[in-house]
Amino acid sequence: MAVVIGHDCIHANVSHLPRGQSAGYTTGTPDIKWTPADWAAHPKGVRICQDAGSDHTADVLDVERGAATNADAGRWAPAAIAAFGAGSRPGQRRPAVYTSASNVTPLVNALIAAGVKAGIGLWVADWNLSDPQATADVENAAGPFPIVGVQFHSGQFYDTNIFSAGWLAAVSVNQAASHAHLTVAGDTLGGLAAMRGMDIWPWLDLQRKLSDPNAEHLVRHAAAEPGSTWRSVRP
Repeated sequence: MAVVIGHDCIHANVSHLPRGQSAGYTTGTPDIKWTPADWAAHPKGVRICQDAGSDHTADVLDVERGAATNADAGRWAPAAIAAFGAGSRPGQRRPAVYTSASNVTPLVNALIAAGVKAGIGLWVADWNLSDPQATADVENAAGPFPIVGVQFHSGQFYDTNIFSAGWLAAVSVNQAASHAHLTVAGDTLGGLAAMRGMDIWPWLDLQRKLSDPNAEHLVRHAAAEPGSTWRSVRP
């Protein structure tokens, strides 16, 4: 899994951000909340909701002292998942929650208690990790609540993180602008992708963004060509 280094900061410190991937706040006091000019300068920045969860189109909910709580995350998560699926803000990442390493288990328990059993990523703050350790945590992420980011260093003006490149890239799209198509006998997934001038993997990823249920149906019912090779590994 590819990773990307990134930096997050409050509005007051935006001028100190290094080049590259950034992250900022959509809510909070004036010194925290990024301005339209901040976002214009960092259009692909990760968007963090710093209050109790008022911004359901943010990429991340900030769960820490002075911000949201675990219980708030349980209420925010379903709304954020729905917003991502509907493309309420085109460009939204699959929702994630920022929290400290010591709070991961209580947070996940709160999400499960609220009926959220998957679909939420974790951005974990652990300042005791080295760069390679943080990278490994993201690269090896799995399960219903995968680690999509690790914050491993806190600096004077900004914090430093390792993000999943796949998570950063898999953004929502405007559902209203999409068009439905029906398959016919003889269609293949590769052929359908080629019809749109796309390779198979980006095309499948687009189907997931536009409609997870339809994408899963397509893949589950795709028949392999007789004689195709596939592999397994011994447990």
